[in-house]
Amino acid sequence: MLDAPFYAAVESRRTIRDFLPDPVPQEVLDRCLDAARLAPSSSNLQPWEFVIIRDPKARQLANAACLDQLPAKSAPVLLALVTHRDTWRRNRDEILRVFESRGPLRKSHASYYRKIIPLVYMTGPFGILGPLKRLFSRIASLFKPTPNLMSRTDVRVMAHKSTALAAATFMLAMRAEGFDTCPMEGFDPWRAKVLLDLPRGAEVNMFLAVGKRSKQGLWWDRVLMPRAWVVREV
Repeated sequence: MLDAPFYAAVESRRTIRDFLPDPVPQEVLDRCLDAARLAPSSSNLQPWEFVIIRDPKARQLANAACLDQLPAKSAPVLLALVTHRDTWRRNRDEILRVFESRGPLRKSHASYYRKIIPLVYMTGPFGILGPLKRLFSRIASLFKPTPNLMSRTDVRVMAHKSTALAAATFMLAMRAEGFDTCPMEGFDPWRAKVLLDLPRGAEVNMFLAVGKRSKQGLWWDRVLMPRAWVVREV
């Protein structure tokens, strides 16, 4: 049986360009953030961080970093969704800690997180191991299916893909709560990084404007590419 509320949220979710000043209740925001934490991620390493921008001065600077776009300026809540490339060790250790707190650690868990994860994610000083790992993976794949033993760029792409899944989950949760969002990729990444005091291995994936849509908030009718362009079988 179809989950009608879910499909209603998917159908009614739109990118909103102008918001009412109505506040977003904290309990609603908390529920949607917790829903986003349930999003899938590569190896469950959850390389994301949601930064709620509340301080008025920081909000003004964030609006400017977002090129003073109307969604950023009009939304009662503005979040930065940050991708962390270098938190895999910390998060891996937390996963193992939780597993061990639940009982004896399975050999498969221990092997995967203590051996395979470092092999895949470690790129060495200045990323020097990355090209070597990619070359080894490519040669090995000529003989049998082989995963990409990632370079620093591959790790970055992986982290951004996982972060985008969290963003999508958050936006659908907000819509299920009756609120709207606008994901913004148009921003100054250097100013945003300084504003949020991000470490070297982190960068803003997107900004998210959150609130209730105004009458002028929906600028265009929805246009979908033909299904044959985006779905195929092999």
